[in-house]
Amino acid sequence: MEQSIAIVDEQTLTLSDLLAEAAAAAATGDRAEAERLYRRATERSPGNTAAWLGLAAATNSTEEKRSYFSRVLAINPNHVEARAALQRLAQQAPSDQAEAIRTTLTQAAEAVKADPERYATETNAAVVTAGNRAPAPDQPLTCTNHPAVQTALRCNRCERPMCTDCVRLTDVGYRCKDCIREQQNVYFTAEGRDYVVAAVLSFVLAAAATPVIQLLLGIAGILFGILLALALGPVVGGAAVTLIRRSVGRRRGRYLGVVVVVSILLGMTLGMVVAAVFHLGMSLMLLAVFAFTALSTVYATLR
Repeated sequence: MEQSIAIVDEQTLTLSDLLAEAAAAAATGDRAEAERLYRRATERSPGNTAAWLGLAAATNSTEEKRSYFSRVLAINPNHVEARAALQRLAQQAPSDQAEAIRTTLTQAAEAVKADPERYATETNAAVVTAGNRAPAPDQPLTCTNHPAVQTALRCNRCERPMCTDCVRLTDVGYRCKDCIREQQNVYFTAEGRDYVVAAVLSFVLAAAATPVIQLLLGIAGILFGILLALALGPVVGGAAVTLIRRSVGRRRGRYLGVVVVVSILLGMTLGMVVAAVFHLGMSLMLLAVFAFTALSTVYATLR
């Protein structure tokens, strides 16, 4: 039922809204959802380069990345981001795949050479639309932050020229660090009280659970205790994340993961004191293994 409702909702979204939803999923670490939404966008608009770029960034398959970046070049052979991404893939790929990538790049370069005015216009169209003046064909681009460095890259959001040190390849193409932070701020909606609620809940949960965990690990012994700690850590960490996210209304915060981890460590310290007072079984090594796996899960989910 929920899945059918989600599909109906997607059908009512415009293409730009669908791409925004996909970018939001990618920004929050949900790569599977991002890939699904970007794929839906490519089905709706096969000629949309942003959808193919996002799909390429969301997938973990190198072969699929190559295929999707190649689709971008098929739409616009002068697409700087797709060319740069394929060049990077060619350096990492086996010789046969690298040769196929170089063939794609050569074909794109020949298409641009055959009709330079058309693809030069497509490359600079966003700049002109944004109200900026497109550079003259013989005028080299220089990085906005490093004027002495020539570049062929632009942030695809603010359209400022950027060198490779100043841009990052995101799920929707190359973007400068300022635009990335500004876009991330849209998804970080946690308020001050959310941090307080998350910190208090994390502290209480850790303080209450630590003596119990120590008792279980102490009973298990060293060998079985290590296995138990490795298995139990992610489960407990995942359960804690679920409770914490519900407590803050599923809002996300830029520093929520750090606050929760610190609060859990403080709560575990209190729990260890309680365990020592009541002479419960204690093994710092086993507890450290458990803490590492649990906190890794918590931070990776909340960051």
